[in-house]
Amino acid sequence: MNKQNNTQNASTNHSFHGMKADARALKITGWLTGIYFIIELFLGFYSGSVAVISDAFHTFSAVGGVLIALIANKIAMRSPGKNHTFGLIRAEIVGALLNGVFLLLMAFYVLWMGYSRLQQSIELPTNIMFLSAFGGLITEVIAMRVMWKSQKNNLNMKGAFWHVIQTFVGSIIIIIAAVVIKLTGWYPIDPILGMLFGLVLFVASIGIIKQSFNILLETTPKDINLDEVVKELNEIEAVVNVHHVHAWALTTGKNVFMAHLLIKQDADHEQVLEKASQVFTNNPNIYFTTVQVEKKHHEDNEAEFIDYTKSSTQQKHSESHNAN
Repeated sequence: MNKQNNTQNASTNHSFHGMKADARALKITGWLTGIYFIIELFLGFYSGSVAVISDAFHTFSAVGGVLIALIANKIAMRSPGKNHTFGLIRAEIVGALLNGVFLLLMAFYVLWMGYSRLQQSIELPTNIMFLSAFGGLITEVIAMRVMWKSQKNNLNMKGAFWHVIQTFVGSIIIIIAAVVIKLTGWYPIDPILGMLFGLVLFVASIGIIKQSFNILLETTPKDINLDEVVKELNEIEAVVNVHHVHAWALTTGKNVFMAHLLIKQDADHEQVLEKASQVFTNNPNIYFTTVQVEKKHHEDNEAEFIDYTKSSTQQKHSESHNAN
């Protein structure tokens, strides 16, 4: 006879509310960057400054990144149904992956543009550069402040956040370049600083892409110590063996754990489930669990799963038995 228990940590009951807060932050950021893109593009064409025009398109890339994150957030907020029992919260990871690729392309673009500028020096109007950059800094600081809390624990928000950081650093680069040009007349400073930031952007994009793939490929989350969790389950008095252990993430911060517990014949299922639930309740990194308690070990497809529970003594005994 098998019994299963599904539990969800209380700390995640407000996840939907958190997603609504993320959507609000994305909308504010989208409007801010979108409006400033139009202003900066006007300043660029008015002055004829290629630097300001290119930064305006960097701002536009941030608008695109925020829109991708917002669409992914909207899809992820849909309620669970028969065809998607966990809902569509993994849409956030797809959005993060798209943003990571977008950032990677922007990094290559910035590097290429910087290299091209080094080949041909262009005179830049510093007054318009200052005006454009300071306006951008105000917009981007507000946007980063709105998104700061959400991006810490949400990969989708982090992707959008890095787009804003890109435009923020771009504004700082314009100010530094304008000061150097005004004081020394050395125009190569603009593409050199731009290329350095392109390298930073490249590293950040690779990190987001890697994290997205790890979740989509259902690798074990870094914030779950499988050995420790299995050890605690094995310490339950009636448990003989823990097997079919799996851990993966639905999306950022929503880790799922599954295991089968083989218990003694005279053990009480409900007591074992209650003690197992306590193990997961004390672990804030586990969002949802499925535990199956059984008194007979089913070995179907056993070779496909890793046994986390055999001690070195048990392994030696098993090897000796097989040799005989």
